[in-house]
This record gives sequence, structure tokens and C-alpha cells, in this order.
Amino acid sequence: GRTGLTGRTGLTGRTGLTGRTGLTGRTGLTGRTGLTGRTGLTGRTGLTGRTGLTGRTGLTGRTGLTGRTGLTGRTGLTGRTGLTGRTGLTGRTGLTGRTGLTGRTGLTGRTGLTGRTGLTGRTGLTGRTGLTGRTGLTGATGPTGITGATGRTGLTGRTGPTGPTGPTYIESVTNTIAGNRIATVNLFDGSTVDIDETITTLSQNDASATGEITYTNEAGTATTAQVVSANTGNDVVAGTDGGAFFNNPVKAMGKVAGNGTTAKILNATVTRIDEGDYQVTFTTAMPDANYIIQLSIVDCGGDCPGNTTSNYDDPGITYYDQTTAGFKVNIGDSDNGTNQKDDIDLEFMFTVLDF
Repeated sequence: GRTGLTGRTGLTGRTGLTGRTGLTGRTGLTGRTGLTGRTGLTGRTGLTGRTGLTGRTGLTGRTGLTGRTGLTGRTGLTGRTGLTGRTGLTGRTGLTGRTGLTGRTGLTGRTGLTGRTGLTGRTGLTGRTGLTGRTGLTGATGPTGITGATGRTGLTGRTGPTGPTGPTYIESVTNTIAGNRIATVNLFDGSTVDIDETITTLSQNDASATGEITYTNEAGTATTAQVVSANTGNDVVAGTDGGAFFNNPVKAMGKVAGNGTTAKILNATVTRIDEGDYQVTFTTAMPDANYIIQLSIVDCGGDCPGNTTSNYDDPGITYYDQTTAGFKVNIGDSDNGTNQKDDIDLEFMFTVLDF
């Protein structure tokens, strides 16, 4: 928004009145020498002038208007979610092989060495035979001998080799069908069974006007699809191999500068013969000389090149010597019909059609 106008500066207050100067005291009488006369009385200080009025503060300018917020663009449409492809068929689960033979048990490790037997405690002294009658005292039991150290654990024996996997055991195979061979099963009893897959076919009728493709599924049901539409007016046809083929009616075209050089060109070359004349030669010859030629020239703005007369502003383009190999182009200015045609070099374009 625009900035508001600045308020006017307030008026400056008036300067207060200057107070009156106090009266000067009278000079004292000159006393006799010796005594100092009394100092005269100090005059009263003048009154302080009143402070001037403070000017009024200027008005605050109005705040400018806030610009309008631009319109929010419309949210684009959400694209349609693509179709989910069909889930492929689940393959058949393979046959489970028989469990292999159990490997041989490994050799038992050697028994560890037996620890040394501890020392036998000393036998206690035999008590003296008591007097007949009382049983003598039993001698004290000797201390228990030291326990021998535990022998080392024997080495673990090597693991025996894994036994060979046993042959796959299948008792029988049923529901086999005729088709492409994919495997042969060897049964436990020594017989064999061939496993075949189902057969589908896909073929194309090259001689059909629409390049028809036929698909036959496992059940033998045939489905056809057309490569080319059979609708009237369709310019796409079936080729000799059954594929779609578009016979483009544009056989040659180009943009040529006045000196004969080409900016862009298709299926042709261009040579400048002399001023205003050009030879167009096809890379691939036409089947006949009745093809269609379209020509156009650039606007030279009322002042065609190669002429000095200001009224030379009526250029034209024509073709001649049309053959299966090519044709010639002539460009000239007739000066609105007043004078004879004058050949000029000028940029031109050409298109050749055939059907």
C-alpha cells in the first residue's frame, strides 16, 4: 500500500519573557582609611520568564492500503491410476527328494590318563595292650591321603564323512499330458515317466489385409487381434510381412537459399543452374511424372535482390521440365506486369507429393 502523508509540523511555542535585571545596590560611603566599608546589598535576581507553549504534534499520516493477495492457481487434475497387470500363474511345486542316508558315527576318542593315586596316610601307632579286663584305647585315625589330580579329557574323535544322498523316491506320477518335453522322472521301481508342458501357439496371417494375429491357449481356444484397422480411410496398411506400414504421401521436400544451398532437404538434391533457375533431383526416382509439386518463395519486403528499380516487388515462382528424376524451378520478378520478367535468386521451399 502507499505510505501515508507526513503530518504537518506543529507550531513553535513563543519564547518566554526575559526577567528584569535586578537593581544595582548603592555604593557604600568611603569610610575612613582603615575600616573596610560594608559590601553593598546584592540585587534581587530577576524573575524567570515563563516557558513557551509546546507546539502541537502533527497528525500521523494514514497507513497505506494493503495490496490485494493474488489469486491462487487451480490445482491440476490428478492423473488416472494405471491398470494393474495380471498376476502370473504360480508354478507347480517340485517333488520332494528322499532323505539321505545317515552318516557313520565318528570314532570314539581315547580315554584320558588316570590321575596318580594320592599318598596313603601314615598308620597310627598301635596302642599298648591294656591290662586284661579293660579294652585298650583305639589309636587315632591317620589323616586322609591327598586326592590325585583329575586326568585330561580325551581328544574328540573326527566326524565321520557324510553319507551319499539317497535316490529320490517317487511312487507314481499321474495326470501327465501331451506337449513339449521338459523332464523325465525315474521312478523307484526303475520305470520312467515323461513330464510335458502345455502348448500354446501364436501366428500371423501375412496375407490378411489387417495383419491378423491368432493366439491359441492351452485349452485350444483361439483369439485373434488386428494389427491394422479395417476402417475406411485408414492410411496405414499391412505390409508384406504382416506388420503395419504407412505409405507417406510426402516424397520429397526442402528449404533452399538463393545461392542453391539447402537448409533442410528430404530425398532430393538442389543445384543452382543460373540466376533464378534451379534443378531439383530426387534421390529415389518417382514411379511416374504425374506427382504433385508445391512451391513457395520468401517475401523480399518490396525490394527483391538483384534489382535496382524500387518498383521491382512482384516476385513469382514456377516449375518446368518435370520428369521421374526431378524438375526445374524458375524465380523472377515481373514488376507488376509493366516490364518483362527478370530472373532473380531468392529463397524458396518445395514439397513433392504422390499417392
